[in-house]
Amino acid sequence: MHLTEKQLKIIAEVASQQAVKAYKADLEKVEEVRHDRRLRNIRLLLKNYRALMIHAEKLKDDIDDFEETSIHQLNVYTVSLESIESIMKSQKKTIAMTQFIKDKVEAYKNSCSKEELKYYQVLEMKYISSKKYTHQEIADRMHVDRTTVSRYLTRAVEDLLVIVFGVEALHFEK
Repeated sequence: MHLTEKQLKIIAEVASQQAVKAYKADLEKVEEVRHDRRLRNIRLLLKNYRALMIHAEKLKDDIDDFEETSIHQLNVYTVSLESIESIMKSQKKTIAMTQFIKDKVEAYKNSCSKEELKYYQVLEMKYISSKKYTHQEIADRMHVDRTTVSRYLTRAVEDLLVIVFGVEALHFEK
């Protein structure tokens, strides 16, 4: 069977349209996964916020103590300079990350209108405050239903996502 020039042109057009459509679908899927990963990461950071803050404070004290320690006071048989530098770098990264999170949460609080402040308050009770509140305790304190607490948390996390990741966190409609 022999195809005409016109038939080849039509086949090429249809194939290129389908290729572009498939490429766009793949891009959307990649963006969806990226968005989900960011959302998961924000939730993970919030879930561990209290522990990270406590850990960072302890690290600051440890770094201060270590910087006051003489190299001669270290046991060179059990500790290498490279391992010390690696640990210090990791500790400083942890401190920087916790400060970043703290600043973003504060930025979120400052960005809330009077009406939106309820979202921040729920977020704070759930993840930030020194006392851990259950959904029911938050609902009782805020005089709302437990499902409302969940909705407020979802909204707060979505808002915080944009503050942390900027425009990359936005989910644009096609």
